Amino acid sequence: MITREGYETEPEGPPSSARSLADWLRLCIRFYLGLGAPCVWRTYPDGRVRAASSQSADLVHALVSAYAGKPAPPSLAGKGADADLRTERINFRCARITLIGLGESFFVKEFPRLRAWHDLERWVKCSRVDRAWRAGHLLPSLGLLTPRPRGTAQLREDNGLITEYLVTEWLESATPFPRSIAGADARERAAMLREFAQHMCLWHVRGVYLRDLAKNVLVRSKGGARQYWLTDLDGLHPLRRPTRSRMLRQMRQFGHWAKPGQEEAQLIAQYYLREGQAGSGRGKMQAIVTELLSAAD
Repeated sequence: MITREGYETEPEGPPSSARSLADWLRLCIRFYLGLGAPCVWRTYPDGRVRAASSQSADLVHALVSAYAGKPAPPSLAGKGADADLRTERINFRCARITLIGLGESFFVKEFPRLRAWHDLERWVKCSRVDRAWRAGHLLPSLGLLTPRPRGTAQLREDNGLITEYLVTEWLESATPFPRSIAGADARERAAMLREFAQHMCLWHVRGVYLRDLAKNVLVRSKGGARQYWLTDLDGLHPLRRPTRSRMLRQMRQFGHWAKPGQEEAQLIAQYYLREGQAGSGRGKMQAIVTELLSAAD
């Protein structure tokens, strides 16, 4: 079972029935009000940081400053001289930052102001970073795996614009799903397709819909079993319910990355629909197979 704190335990499997309308409304209220997401704001000369505690805020500020190439703040005071930071860029908007000597690594993602409405989203506390912060605390309570969020930051740039940042724990030995499936042998590939279909069903039943789902799932082996972790949560909106059309869109994305054959598409549809249980009509199965194969061409 999933522990309430836990980001480490694996779901036992998809539940047998979909969420009710009341469940969905409660999910929306929890998400948009930020219920269950700790929030301590701390102000610094160059901006402000949100974290679970003041001590965590100091760490987040130091990590974000290192990412942005700013002079090291006194945020790591008390951690000793071994607390030097090493930054490894992943792409132009995210990086892995390691505390040398302490053996801790973190993931930092940058969210620059790209559109005028991003200022409005930040003002009403529903920016991309706000959504990622809330989702990072909400998903574990639903029994879903996601890297633990450590904090967010809003730093003012030289041009006066605000850039937001998200800091989460680094997930060791994890590989994006498209890369994992591409490097698997036939037996492992079949198992991964089955497992991913079951997890997709679980995510949808729990009310979670993420655009570009397949490429934002990290796969990690632990104790001889594979875990599937959701990342890039800034695109999560509980108001976007996983309807039939959205589910088929994600099957199309799944097919793009997995490129299944006819038998594999049938296998995916079978396990997504939980082998003939509620909602698994022949028409729905055929629609899933069609979307998977159309994207694989």
